[in-house]
Amino acid sequence: MSTSTVRRQPIAIVSLEWDVVDLIESCGRFMIAGFFDPSPVCDPKEFRHLGPDEAWSTALATIPDLKAALAIDPPEARARLFSHYGADSLVTLLSPRAYVSARASIGAGSIVQHGVTVMPGARIGTACKLNVNSTVHHEATIGAFTTLAPGSQILGNVTIEERVYVGAGAIIRQRCRVGAGAVIGAGAVVVQDVPPGATVVGVPASRRLR
Repeated sequence: MSTSTVRRQPIAIVSLEWDVVDLIESCGRFMIAGFFDPSPVCDPKEFRHLGPDEAWSTALATIPDLKAALAIDPPEARARLFSHYGADSLVTLLSPRAYVSARASIGAGSIVQHGVTVMPGARIGTACKLNVNSTVHHEATIGAFTTLAPGSQILGNVTIEERVYVGAGAIIRQRCRVGAGAVIGAGAVVVQDVPPGATVVGVPASRRLR
């Protein structure tokens, strides 16, 4: 019986993160062509450093059909780089070890990591990052470019606006609204609405004054 080789999609990681490397490899349909980073903290011999973000056009000219994955966490950086690389060039990564309801939606360019749960009626916006073991419950809405750190829990009917960072292990209670650009500290328990741009910490979460 003859066998055929399936060509894998070349993909570049925007800001190298090893958990995203593992995720890409688990999907089985990609070939990591390298990574973009203006100042990498490490120099892994396993992958080619393609240069800073400005080198994207050069890489496209030398690597046919190259796509990119936004691995970077900070929401503002995700928004900026989404515009830089372009919606058509970014892939959506969905771990085979995540549970995403058929009644949920995932925005283009998002990353859904191992152990993530997305329940029915949940809506995940453009270029979001749902890190390991985070949970989005029923009818929750996650705005574009938002990052959920590992183990965070977004309960039912929560609305999170764009460019929000939710820290590791944080919980946002039912029906709360989190304004655009807010930061939820690690381990915080949010029990009331959070204004746009605010940083909240603690149990129950309260606003931290700068």
